[in-house]
Amino acid sequence: MAEFLWGVATSAYQAEGGYNGPGQPLTNWAAAEKREDVAAVGKAADFWNRYMEDFTRCREMGLNAFRLGLEWSRIQPTRDPADTAPTAFDYAALDHYAAMIAACQQSGLEPVVTLHHFVHPAWLGTDPWLEPTTAAHFAEYVRLAVGYVNERLPRPIRWFITINEPNMLVLNSYLGRQFPAKHRSGFRPMMTAYNQLLRAHILAYAAVHDLYAARGWPAPLVTFNNYCSDMYWSDKLLLDLVCVRERGIPREGVEEYICGCAHAFEAAFEAARIPLHKDLAYYFGALFKRVSNWLGYRQFDAADFAPLLDTIYAQQRTRFIDYIGIDYYDPFAAHAFRFPVLWDHEFKNRSFRSWMLATVTSKWWDWRVLPRGLHFFCQHYAEDFGRSVLIAENGMALRRRPGSRRRARRDHMTRSQFLRLHVHEVARIRADAIPLAGYLHWSLFDNYEWGTYTPRFGLYSIDYPNSLERQVADPDGDRPAETYAALIAEVRSRKLPHAAEK
Repeated sequence: MAEFLWGVATSAYQAEGGYNGPGQPLTNWAAAEKREDVAAVGKAADFWNRYMEDFTRCREMGLNAFRLGLEWSRIQPTRDPADTAPTAFDYAALDHYAAMIAACQQSGLEPVVTLHHFVHPAWLGTDPWLEPTTAAHFAEYVRLAVGYVNERLPRPIRWFITINEPNMLVLNSYLGRQFPAKHRSGFRPMMTAYNQLLRAHILAYAAVHDLYAARGWPAPLVTFNNYCSDMYWSDKLLLDLVCVRERGIPREGVEEYICGCAHAFEAAFEAARIPLHKDLAYYFGALFKRVSNWLGYRQFDAADFAPLLDTIYAQQRTRFIDYIGIDYYDPFAAHAFRFPVLWDHEFKNRSFRSWMLATVTSKWWDWRVLPRGLHFFCQHYAEDFGRSVLIAENGMALRRRPGSRRRARRDHMTRSQFLRLHVHEVARIRADAIPLAGYLHWSLFDNYEWGTYTPRFGLYSIDYPNSLERQVADPDGDRPAETYAALIAEVRSRKLPHAAEK
């Protein structure tokens, strides 16, 4: 039996620092930073230079896995905002990534490598996932970067995530507008972006597997990971589409197949009877989910996914995911809303519509804590797809603006309490013989969270902007890194309830 992965998750752009400044690689966030619509990423957590000390912290906690990224914007960079054509690859950056991943392996940590995490080089423009050529550019970058880095490692990378949360990238670009986008929002650009992102995954999956076969390396494990949601049309739909050929679905049967999958998921979710938090805002969220589901059944048309399906049915292989990756936070649509709050907006570029939407939608620190739902998603996805599941992200945000004190969560939960609840749930999942490959906590340290440093997710606290030192205790004296280490030790010693493997 493969060793269970206990680890942490990071992303290159959010952790490394060194983007969008003078002489630095420019990303699709550079223009928004220059306008001061969002906070500049700056040095972030300076992981680019501090990775060795961070790997040491992980080993001291007893971890054996670390999710990190290769950043396309650094590997095929531009430093000129006028560039609109593919640029040369930066082999010095690739050498640095190779040294970083080699150090990860030599520290006893299994690297789980993300190839795209919401960010792309500025030369691609603001809306590249509306263009049919982007997927091929992505596959070329993946092929070169993975091959080059692997040749310089003690052993080839085994675990890959091609594209992080394509569902959230689309929704935050063309519905909620939290991410940079120039194209108008709406259904049509959302469908186009879904097609091109999933096409990019298909081509990258093939590129990685073909590369490994040609070099004689052990077969890799490749997937994409969604932001987990109980709304079928914004999560599981994408997985079911990618699996159409593997499941023997003819092209003309895709529509019936998807509607059947949606009904089966809804029935399983209802049967699970997960106890949601039912405040007044819950009923608006429940209505939102009901209307969204009605629209999903009414509007789904396989023709809207023709570019993706053309790519899938043109491939020689039929399988395009090797395991299921899930990011589990608060996946319940009924929790999507809160009572209006007018004072916690930090972005300057909101239209009135976006501003009004932001006042009533839940923020990072509003997300409800419901570990029981983790069991449902792991079990249902493992059974439905016949794959092991990797919890690629799970975490809890505290709210602390840079240079100020933390504000308590409305549930007053500490990170240590959150960890106890979720590690116990992971132990229960494993005891129930659900094929769970690992648990990666988001994140090792406080980092940049897409335009702001206010949400704090770290096992180690960072006092932005005063210091980049990793602090064991948060401002309230909680020591979550020590808690996580103790919980893992309990699981391994079989002292934690439900921890026995079957």
